[in-house]
Amino acid sequence: MRISIKKFQELYSISLVETDELSKSSLLVQCLTGMNEEQVNDLPIEKYNKLCGRILNEFKLFNQELTDNKPKQFVWLKGKLYYFFYDIKKMNAAKYVEVATYSQDVIGNLHRIMATMCKPVKMTWKGLKLIDVDSKNHEQVSKELLELDFSFAYHSSVFFWAVLTESMKSLSTYSNQKEEEAKEVISNLKKVSDGYTTAKWYQNLRTSA
Repeated sequence: MRISIKKFQELYSISLVETDELSKSSLLVQCLTGMNEEQVNDLPIEKYNKLCGRILNEFKLFNQELTDNKPKQFVWLKGKLYYFFYDIKKMNAAKYVEVATYSQDVIGNLHRIMATMCKPVKMTWKGLKLIDVDSKNHEQVSKELLELDFSFAYHSSVFFWAVLTESMKSLSTYSNQKEEEAKEVISNLKKVSDGYTTAKWYQNLRTSA
């Protein structure tokens, strides 16, 4: 199952909705299939149960991908090539402030965090040219990265924050408070693969009697 950052954000928002299990289950099915509420409600119970079962199996494979995949530096997305950097030495103060601000809501701002970490690649006759993402084009790149695979973004983000945390230990320019903030972000991201978030989807994709 391919789940983009945007789709993951939608699923996460649904998992937080306070409603009964069957209603939440319907919302999850709508989100994952593109069906509207009326179409889901019109499904025969047997077909609805099979659909929920198939989604659950696909989520198991999705969780396995989160476990097996590794961070990469290049990715193609809709015909565009993006380069993701993990070298903290190349990160200026402005980018650190961006990431620190966006990390107050890691899931909601994941596409923005990824935009801070990346450089779009332009093909020229001289070779590849990395384009800096500044305040002028950050939001546009962020919107483009909404369609990035969540599994790619997850591993890149966790690795990036792990490198940042280690770097903080040897840099006097960062306070202990900032190091603790970085560790908290890593912890929040890792909860995803531990089932903290997806468990809510499993619990609410119950079959009907």
